[in-house]
Amino acid sequence: MHISLGQTQYYAYTGTHKIDPVLETVVFVHGASMDHSVWSHQSRYFAYHGYNVLAVDLPGHRLSQGRLLSSIEDMAEWLVHILGSAGCRSIHLVGHSMGALTALEAASQLDSDVHNLKSLSLVGFCYPMQVAPALMNAAKENPSKAYSMMTQWSHASRTGGEPVPGFWSAGMQMSMMENNSKDAIYCNLQACNNYTGGEQAFGRVHCPILFVSGKLDKMAPAKLAVQEAEKNRNAKVELINGCGHNLMFESPDGVLDSLKRFICR
Repeated sequence: MHISLGQTQYYAYTGTHKIDPVLETVVFVHGASMDHSVWSHQSRYFAYHGYNVLAVDLPGHRLSQGRLLSSIEDMAEWLVHILGSAGCRSIHLVGHSMGALTALEAASQLDSDVHNLKSLSLVGFCYPMQVAPALMNAAKENPSKAYSMMTQWSHASRTGGEPVPGFWSAGMQMSMMENNSKDAIYCNLQACNNYTGGEQAFGRVHCPILFVSGKLDKMAPAKLAVQEAEKNRNAKVELINGCGHNLMFESPDGVLDSLKRFICR
């Protein structure tokens, strides 16, 4: 599905279904230098089990036109406009890593007179989301090196153990990053590193919140998500065994089951 804002077209995977204004909508937001397909397993399930789905490509990523956005606040504002243009009313926001920051900030910006925010799911989340200087430098000077670094750090194991025969999670992540503009990785990581609005955003969000983290996450350690959840009486945490930061690939069913228990409750 393509959604127009002005003269610019943006892409969102919908499971090949038109948006039904009667149904609740599950909105998926990808992480740095990724795209909508990182959510393929989870988004398809909800699309075929009674929900609208919008798995978006952020501006300047994969199938979306437009310039790259340099801040989490700008990405969140764009997402709010997309939801309005698509006619989504009752919304479940789901984001991974940078997408989790974007979903959090968007949740804090939604007008309650227009949108009914049912839940917020933050996957691979930490705040602040500080980026290692070595990775930031690689993203600026040598994006291909940054892709390799992120792929290595995003996985709990280098020895396989894929959940689906013939699937190579590391190769999929590398390919996804390479399909985006080389400018995306640095722009995205800067946005994560510079975002300082998390505490204020949490203070404006009153819906149920789910944190989903891999127990072996090196990039956004699970203990930080647990600490954040402990500050919010509306929050719960699910930790997935044997997973690092790219847990949608490492444990697609684990992430889906966590979301199902939370969203379909």
